[in-house]
Amino acid sequence: MATTFNPIERRVLGVLIEKAMTQPEYYPMTANAIVAACNQKSNRDPVMELDEVAVDATLTALRKRGLVEQFFPAPGARTDRFKHKIEAAFGWGARERAIMTELLLRGPQTVGELRTHCSRMAPFEDLETVSNLLDTLSRGESPIVAALPRELGRSAIRYTHLLYPEDEAVGLAPSAPPTTVTPTTASSATHATSPHHVGSEVHDLRAQIDALRNEVADLRREINEIRQQHKTG
Repeated sequence: MATTFNPIERRVLGVLIEKAMTQPEYYPMTANAIVAACNQKSNRDPVMELDEVAVDATLTALRKRGLVEQFFPAPGARTDRFKHKIEAAFGWGARERAIMTELLLRGPQTVGELRTHCSRMAPFEDLETVSNLLDTLSRGESPIVAALPRELGRSAIRYTHLLYPEDEAVGLAPSAPPTTVTPTTASSATHATSPHHVGSEVHDLRAQIDALRNEVADLRREINEIRQQHKTG
């Protein structure tokens, strides 16, 4: 099975995994709900403006690859629904799915950013847990995560998924495995007072606020969808 995905496939898969973990009561998803989630302004990088035609074509392509399952309307329902089959295809557990979903939806991130963003989908006790999982995903015969070269002026390394097609090659670090965060370094980092550390904490807090805003926006959208269904029912 090919393990590369174009931008729309990455977005659709990321959305299906995300909503399955954060809003199971509205899962599987209708095509309209998938379109809306793909085009969210928060928790997405880049922001997209996909239409239903593009999403339908992508769902069809993913179904042919055995990565999406379609459910026909149940009695009383009006539209088909869709769910991902990532667990069966790749064997990703909840934490693996959370990390890969964030990388698919937001792009490259640091260990701290991933812990903050993934917390809405799966628990990560500390930075070391995230780092160890990234290390696991970056090893083996078919690694799916890799470190990017350290950026000028930044001490934290960012990580990216390796599901890009060849024409979207990402510049990777030659050999930069995830940095393991030991309890000692984690403790000292907590008490650091350098400007860079303060800036990192502010960034993580903003990320948490963005995640909360996104959940509120999702809930509002789902409530509006339910109200609309009652009106047309």
